[in-house]
Amino acid sequence: MDQGLNHQEYQRFKMAFQVGAEQVIAHKKELNAINVFPVSDGDTGSNLASLMQTIVEQTGEQLPSTLAFFERVADASLIGARGNSGIILAQYFNGLYVNLMKESESDIVQNFAKSAKLAIKDAYQAIEKPVEGTMITVIRLWGEALESQQAETPLEIRLAKALEVAKDALDKTTEQLQILRKNQVVDSGAKGFYLFIRGFTQSFNRQEIPELIVSDEPSMTREFHQRQLVSEAPQQRYCTEVLLDQVKVSKEVIQSALSSLGDSMVVVVSRGKARVHIHSNQPSKVLDILSSYGQPIQQKADDMLLQYQVRKSPKAKIALVTDSIADIPADYLLSQQIHVLPIMISIGEGSYLDRLTIQNKQFFTLQQELGERGSSSQPSLHQTETLFNFLDNHYDQVVVVTVSKELSGTYQSVKRLAEKILPSDRVKVIDSRQNSAAQGLMVMRVNQWIQEGLSFETISQKVDNLSEQVGILVSVDDLEPMIQSGRVPQAIGRMAQKLQLKPLVSLEQGQGKLSNFSFSQAGNERKMLKKIKAYHKQNLLLNYAIVYAGSSDRAEQWQAELTTKLGFKPSFVMLISTAVALSAGDGSVAIGFEFKEGVMFK
Repeated sequence: MDQGLNHQEYQRFKMAFQVGAEQVIAHKKELNAINVFPVSDGDTGSNLASLMQTIVEQTGEQLPSTLAFFERVADASLIGARGNSGIILAQYFNGLYVNLMKESESDIVQNFAKSAKLAIKDAYQAIEKPVEGTMITVIRLWGEALESQQAETPLEIRLAKALEVAKDALDKTTEQLQILRKNQVVDSGAKGFYLFIRGFTQSFNRQEIPELIVSDEPSMTREFHQRQLVSEAPQQRYCTEVLLDQVKVSKEVIQSALSSLGDSMVVVVSRGKARVHIHSNQPSKVLDILSSYGQPIQQKADDMLLQYQVRKSPKAKIALVTDSIADIPADYLLSQQIHVLPIMISIGEGSYLDRLTIQNKQFFTLQQELGERGSSSQPSLHQTETLFNFLDNHYDQVVVVTVSKELSGTYQSVKRLAEKILPSDRVKVIDSRQNSAAQGLMVMRVNQWIQEGLSFETISQKVDNLSEQVGILVSVDDLEPMIQSGRVPQAIGRMAQKLQLKPLVSLEQGQGKLSNFSFSQAGNERKMLKKIKAYHKQNLLLNYAIVYAGSSDRAEQWQAELTTKLGFKPSFVMLISTAVALSAGDGSVAIGFEFKEGVMFK
């Protein structure tokens, strides 16, 4: 094949993939709305759109050949794949490339149909327990229809006939699975694949491409998305996904290692990378196992149980969101339907999700083993975008309470993305100017207002003063982590270290402040407890909470003493978030407190 024809073939496949991808992206909300299998988490459209967007972006530059284009599609698929359907399709695209590579590169158009059928095996092998009547069925029937036609049949005719077969297979999914029949919808992943091959076929066959207009069918409306879909509570709570690099084992090894930890497992391994999807109650254990097979470079763990409860029995029309730095008991978060964005924790070459795939005890063990300090960063853009797309479809308004913007870039990144997805009159992003237990108490107060039925406008006004009514006092044995992380002024911190003084650490306007220096941590803590008792004596104190890193002994002693002296128990006693623990250090203990309305913390 001469270079002119080769270039024409390359451009033709590239445009076909682009048009197919655009069809999926344009119908993202519709695919989310009909997503009821394997769980009703409403994100199939978002996941497939993420995959398609990555393919479009990664194949934008000029590549040397058509085969190089398919290789780039395969690589981009592993990076952009999200969710069960996204990873199955990524494996199919990888199988398509591998089988094309085995054939003559001079005739990829003719080899495409053969490779499309052979890649079916790859897609099935990625799934632990394939279920017919889903995306995998439509992929299989489409691939078989492409290859079963006479050898001399042009690819254009093969594609047109195979598309008809795929459409028939898609329509039949409604009757193949009971959950789809009950809801009278087709399988969401199957429809996503059909939309892709429809656009692909129209482009490759040089047909007129319909203008991409988001459908105005009922399935596209928020009312449809909020309707009571028939579904069951997930048995496994977290939709867990990990992208690994430097992988040297087969997908069978990974599948075997994870088989007891959950269901809906899909594993793709290709050219040193692996994309793993599993529904599990133990995301931290999943990551521990996967870390022994490769280097985690992406991960997520979506709370499917919370999503299910929001769909079935929403507690309010206003969503409440915070980040994992806010210390709030897990059972309270679930029962009150509060959404949490996990802060990213990095140590060594690994990255983790705060509270989900790592706790502070695990962090301190890793820190000791590796001999280095970790760091934290804001929630991933993809996880943030996924959450706000979900909130957009299930709530009227959204209130977000973030960690102090002086301590993290979380406030700015979340505010920017939230306001990109939601109109400004539907979202309020608040800089708490706090962290840890103080931030948690703020979130709990905002939740009380929401549950009392206060309007979005009233809450937006009241919350502006709330950060001044809460505070936190922290006792640390070693100031070095706070100094290195920039949480406290370096000059004062170094001076305290030199004089071997133990200060109380608090936040003032969102920044760390050192005060009430003592010569021992015990003396430091006596001053802290004395302050809390004084607040109570002055009739200022409304609530308080105790958080700790490492051992719980001192926190339990404080709880007993303060309960006796104040006459009421703390709102909660719990482990501090890993994101705060890495700067507060092992052995730190803190008290967050809330003053009565109108009283400002000084």
